[in-house]
Formats: sequence, structure tokens, C-alpha cells
Amino acid sequence: MTKKKEEQQVKPANKVVISPLAFKNELNELSREDLFIKISSLDEEDRKKAWTLLSDDKCAEIIEASGSPLEWFLEMSTKKESGVISVMDEEKATELLSLLEPEKRVMVMEMSGKSFQKRLRYSPDEVGSIMSDDFILLDKSTTISDAFEKIREEAEGKDNIRTVFLTDEGEGLYGEVDLLDILRAPGDKILSEVATTSFPYVSASSKLSKTLEWIKDYNLSSFPVIDEEGKTIGAVTRQSLMDTVEREMAEDYRKLASVGEDKNAGVLSSMKARLPWLFILLGLGMIVSSSIGFLSSLALGLVMVFSFQSLILDMTGNSGTQTLAVAVRALSGRELKWKEKLTMLKKELSTGLISGLILGFGAILVLFPYIYLRSGSGVQYSISLSLCIAISLVVAMTLSNTIGAVIPIVMERIGVDPAVASGPLITTLNDLVGACSYYSLVYLVLKKLLHF
Repeated sequence: MTKKKEEQQVKPANKVVISPLAFKNELNELSREDLFIKISSLDEEDRKKAWTLLSDDKCAEIIEASGSPLEWFLEMSTKKESGVISVMDEEKATELLSLLEPEKRVMVMEMSGKSFQKRLRYSPDEVGSIMSDDFILLDKSTTISDAFEKIREEAEGKDNIRTVFLTDEGEGLYGEVDLLDILRAPGDKILSEVATTSFPYVSASSKLSKTLEWIKDYNLSSFPVIDEEGKTIGAVTRQSLMDTVEREMAEDYRKLASVGEDKNAGVLSSMKARLPWLFILLGLGMIVSSSIGFLSSLALGLVMVFSFQSLILDMTGNSGTQTLAVAVRALSGRELKWKEKLTMLKKELSTGLISGLILGFGAILVLFPYIYLRSGSGVQYSISLSLCIAISLVVAMTLSNTIGAVIPIVMERIGVDPAVASGPLITTLNDLVGACSYYSLVYLVLKKLLHF
């Protein structure tokens, strides 16, 4: 083989290589929206090249708009990461830093030159993780006229100035005063004379879920946040709390539906998140289908029986899914004691039992005349089938409520997020419970006892 042929064989085919300068110019000419689309279409190797060529500001814009910011952020060098963090919105930068490993987080924070330590001391389920420096703190002995000057000096870049927090010579949180009260008061008065010392405040280490339970009763735009010594270290707005709840609800919904991460994640990421659950549900579905097939074969000859299968399965699934939502909500962000868990379990079991009894009684009243008129099989058959349906509703709804409450508790016990007790899993198990209870009763009552 000649030397020329060897060179042709080694050379990669159809490999287009663009110079760094040309690539940089191409990226910089794109609008913000087109740049995001371009970055999204690149593979990991080319994205890493793009990060080195783009400015910190443009990288920050792309990361903030991304549905999976951590994945792209980790593709950058540590130096680039620190530069991007330094120009990002503080709240979004803090949220991103909280996702990093502790050693990596410290390194990036130190290199960025920005101080994030205050909020990052707290876990994502604590109030301190969402507090901000958007507040004004003055000494209680400050006169009204001096307060005006200090508010003017500190108000630049701050939106949360409707309420001013007061301290007692820097020792701790003393009270608060509404800006309108300051405007109405004479200039020689001091702030403590127009302030109130009875107002809601939260500890930075308080759980967000517990805080929301009582904070909703107050019609205030912001709340002071104190540390262990009672000093004011931040403020949390009502809007930031609502945004946090919305994010948590969206995350829980994705987990309950077993769809994994954000909708902006790639196809492969979505498949990795969903396929394990789908395989599990496929196996359970095969068991359920086999069981229903076997049990329904016991009711051959009773055509009317099959008309009410969907009624039993639907009511069982609805009841179990409602209980699952209640249980996940109760366990989310809270550490319930075993006594509280047993109380919740007893409550849901009782709810399922009573609901089943009421619906079962209603089913008898509605279905007896319907079956009698449609089947033409006589009163005994009609009342017997109606009773089978009613008892099945009682048994199935009681068991489905119990399952919906038990599974999240078990998953929490073994260290798994209770929200991962997915809706599809509960629905599959409830189908099995509903079918078993219904067809077993039909077989025992109509076939064995009454010989229909």
C-alpha cells in the first residue's frame, strides 16, 4: 500500500472542524433565544468549547434559562464556573451552588469573590435557604428625621422597604414599623414610639412546611428572619414562599407521575428517569392482568358481572390516589413521629371504610333496579350482584386507602423520597385489590352459594 493511500485511510471522513475564533464569532452573532437553541443542539464536547469562548454574562444567561442548569454548569472549568456564579442573579446562584458537592461548592464560592455563606448554611427545606438581604434594619432609638435619611441611603436596589425592622443597639430584633407610620410621625419622635413589638417573625432554621402553615394567616409582604441569637439576618417575602411551594408541588407532581426531571431535559435523560418505573409497572401489570384473567374466568356465564369491573377499579384507584396525595403532603419536609404516622394511617383507613359504606349503600339503591331491569334474572340475582358490588367497594376502598398511606411511610423509612411512591404504582396495586375483592365475592356468593 502506498504512502498516499495510507494517509487517505487514516484521515477522518466528513469531519468539519471550525476554528475557535470563527466559532466564537458565530455564537456572539446569535440572539439570546437563538444562542440557547444552538447550545442545546450541541453535544457535550462542543458545548465545553462554547463555554470557554462565551463571556461569563452570556454563560450565566444560558444557565439561568436552562431546565437542567447543573448538568451544563459542571461541563465548565472551575475558573469559568466561579466567573459565571459571580455575575448570576444571587438567588439563582445560591440555588445552583446548593446542588454542588461541599468541596466543589466552597472552591467555586471562594474563587467567585461573592458571599453566599449565609444562605448556604441552611438546607433547602429551611427558611434560611430562601431569605434575602432585601430589608432595612435600623436602631429603635433612631429619630424619624434620621430614619428618613438612612432609608434613602439603604433603599437603593431594594424592593422590600414597606416595613422597616428595628434592633436594640444591635443586640437582637426589637420590633418593626410600617413606612406609612414613619411618614406620618413628627421628625423629633424616635422609631420605638411608633413601632410594634407584636409581629410575626421566623427562625432561619425553621422548616418551610411548618412556616407556611401559620404564615398564610398574616397579610404581610415580608417577614424578618432571625438566627439562633435572635439577631435579624435576612427577610423572606410572601412571594418567595409561594414560589417555593409552587416549585415543590411541581417537583412532587413529576415524581408522583414518575416522569423524572424537568420538561426541558433531553430525550435520553427523560428515558433514564422513566424506564425503570415503566419496567416495574410492566411486571406488576402482568401480574394484575393474570390475576384478573384468572378471577374473571370464575365468573363465566355471568355476563352482567363484567359490566361493573371498571366501576370498582375506578373508585378504588381514585380513593387510593387521593390518600397518596394526602400522605405525601403530610410527610413532605416534616419528620413525623410514629404516633403521628399511625394516627394518619388510622384516619385514612377510617376514611376509606366510611366512604366505602356510603358509596356501597348508594350503589345498592341505584344498581339493584338497573340490574333487575337489564338482566331479567330475577330479584335474588339482582340484589345479590348489587350486594357484591357494594361490599367490594367497602373492602377495596378501605384497602386502597391503607396502601396509599402505607407505601409513602415505608419508602421514607428506607430512605427514599415519599413522593417517589408514584401514582402509577398505586393505581396498579389498587387495580389488583379491586379485581380480587370483586371477583372473589362474585365467585363465592353467586357461583358457590347461590349457584347462578
